[in-house]
Amino acid sequence: MSQINIRIDEDLDELFDYLSEKMNIPKAVYVKRLLLENVREKILPVLLEDYEQGKIGLKKIIKLTGIEPSELLNIISKSDIECPITPEIDEYTSEITEKLVEKLKIE
Repeated sequence: MSQINIRIDEDLDELFDYLSEKMNIPKAVYVKRLLLENVREKILPVLLEDYEQGKIGLKKIIKLTGIEPSELLNIISKSDIECPITPEIDEYTSEITEKLVEKLKIE
């Protein structure tokens, strides 16, 4: 795990103090949660665009954002994102699946 040190205005620091005390958690924990929530919101559209272009896979998106697989698939299904799997890859996968099913029937 890495550590990031940043400088913030006193007003913002006071706000974080107030909110973390209200939630009864350490300020560092509160700020980390806030950061993670906003990072997901900001980077997810970029990652989904890369996914649609075939530059990144679902596993990588899940790792980078911490989003549950079912939640990510739900987000994708509600959007206009096209699956980057080409017909050739899909056909190949179907052929392998059929062969495995046949092999399992024989055994």
